[in-house]
Amino acid sequence: MRQLARPGVSTPDSDMLAGDSGGSFRRALVPVDSFGESINALAMAARIGQTTAGPLRLIHVRMWDPSVPRGGGRFYPETSEEATTVLDNAMNYAWARGVEASGVVMEAQRSCMATAIVREASRWGADVLVLTARLRRFVTLAVWDKATRQVMQAASCPVLIVYPSRP
Repeated sequence: MRQLARPGVSTPDSDMLAGDSGGSFRRALVPVDSFGESINALAMAARIGQTTAGPLRLIHVRMWDPSVPRGGGRFYPETSEEATTVLDNAMNYAWARGVEASGVVMEAQRSCMATAIVREASRWGADVLVLTARLRRFVTLAVWDKATRQVMQAASCPVLIVYPSRP
């Protein structure tokens, strides 16, 4: 990894990107979220796509929680329209930078988000997964940290962690 001017920020060395030998970071998969926290991962993946002329796969996992007893069906924190808007915004971001991108909204139980991400990366043939490290908040600490760890453990390709900008 190469260190940039700002402390704590690094990018893959150019030899990690696609070159004459095909490189390992040609096809990047980026999970995007509705909180806007994935913008740094999306920006890094777009730079990879610009450098390698490789495609991006953007996914948004529309998570759901199981129903409570006598509570009806599944509970979704966001509507399908909101999920589609999140993906559309991410796709427009990539396209505005001249990067080829495709995307999909997937549904998964909250506890299976990591599995859904890893399956899509494997199915699509991703060379690298680009994730944003989540801000540490008491409410979301267990969910996001657990999901990130699960992705890193289960992924069959490298996982690039991008830290959010400091305010």
